Amino acid sequence: MYNIIPVKTKKQLKQFVQFQLDLYKGCEYFVPPFFGDELKALDPKKSVYQGEDADCQCFLCVDENQNIVGRICAIISHQYNEKNNEKRMRISRFDSIEDFEVAKLLFETAENWGKERGMEVVHGPLGFNDLEREGLLIEGFDLLTTFNSQYYYPYYKEFFEKLGYAKEVDWLEFRFKLTSTCDDRTAKMCDLVSKRYNVRELEIKNINWLVKNYYDEIFDLLDEAYSSLYGTVPITKRVRDSLISQFKIVLNKDLISILVDENNKIVGVGIIFPSIAQSLHDCNGKLFPTGWTKILHELKNFDVIEMALIGVKKEYQDKGITAIIFHNIIGRIKQKYSHIKYCETNLQLEDNYKVQQLFLKAFDTQQVRRRRCYYKSLNGKEVVLHKCIETQ
Repeated sequence: MYNIIPVKTKKQLKQFVQFQLDLYKGCEYFVPPFFGDELKALDPKKSVYQGEDADCQCFLCVDENQNIVGRICAIISHQYNEKNNEKRMRISRFDSIEDFEVAKLLFETAENWGKERGMEVVHGPLGFNDLEREGLLIEGFDLLTTFNSQYYYPYYKEFFEKLGYAKEVDWLEFRFKLTSTCDDRTAKMCDLVSKRYNVRELEIKNINWLVKNYYDEIFDLLDEAYSSLYGTVPITKRVRDSLISQFKIVLNKDLISILVDENNKIVGVGIIFPSIAQSLHDCNGKLFPTGWTKILHELKNFDVIEMALIGVKKEYQDKGITAIIFHNIIGRIKQKYSHIKYCETNLQLEDNYKVQQLFLKAFDTQQVRRRRCYYKSLNGKEVVLHKCIETQ
C-alpha cells in the first residue's frame, strides 16, 4: 500500500520540505521553519551540518498514487557520538498523516539505515544540534508555538510509543507576564553581585558591532555553558556563520545583555528575540513574495518576546549572574516596550530547577508546553540513559 523513496534529487528534497507545510495547512498553531533554510540544511552539497560533522538521509513515504503521506530524516551526529563515546542516531523531521502504518514504515526504514551504519540506539526528535528544533510536543497543543520550535499533532505521541520508544528527557516551556521585577530589592541585589565579582554590562553600539567584535567569544561561552546538557554538540565555524546569517535580522540590542569582567571578557550572555511566529505562520515559512514584508512589520510591531538563550561561564555559575542578565533586559523592556503582552521561554530541561525558579519567583508564570525526547535500543541491549544536568 505504501512505499518508501530515499530523497536523492533536488525535486524530492523540495517535496520533503513542502510536505510538512501541506500537512499542517489550516492549523492555526503551526509555525514553519524558513523554507530556504530547511532546503540548505538538508542538501548534502550545501549543508553546514553534513560531512565530517554528521551524516543524514531523508525518506519520503508515498501511497499507490504516488501521493506523499509521510517523511522522516535519519541523522548520525559524529560530533555527538565522539563526545559521548556512543553509537546513536537521531530521528528528525518526522511527519505523517494519521495512519500508523505510514509511521511504522518510515521508522523501520530510518532505523535500518542506522543499523547498517553500526548504530545501537536511536533517539529524537532531534536536529543536527540543540539550536535546531527538538522534542516531540506532548502537552500544549492549543497554542501557537514559538518561531524556533516545532508543532506536532497529538497522535504523534501514540505513534512513538506504539513503536517501542520510551521517554529519555522532557523539556518544559513557560509563558510569563512582565509584571513583577526590577523592584528596588532586586536592583540592590544585582548591584551587590556586580561589585562583588567585578562584572558590568557591555554597552552594545549596534548588532553589526557586536557580531564583529564578540561573535566567537559568545559562541565559545555557549559551547562551554551548554556542554553538559542533553543532546548538545560543539558549534563549528561553518554552523556559527550560518546561524548568524539566519538570526541576525531578529536581534535587537535592547533585548540582549552581555556581562563582562574587568578584562572585558564575557562571563554571561542573554538574548531575547522579538517573536516572528505569527508572521512565519502567515507566510508559511516562505519569504517571497510577501513573507519579508510580514516579518519586517512584526519586528517593528512585536508584542510577544521569546527567550532565545542564556549562558554563563562555569566559574560564574550559581553567583547571581543570570539574575543580573534578566534584570537588565526586563528593565529595558519595561521602559521601552511597555506594550509587551508576555514572554515565551525556550526549552528548559524538566530537572533544570535553577532556571525555572527564576521564572517562577520573579514573574506571573505558567507552564504552557512539554516536549519529549524518546529513545529506543536498536540491538536489544539496555540503554544507558542521559540524565538532566542543572545549569544557570
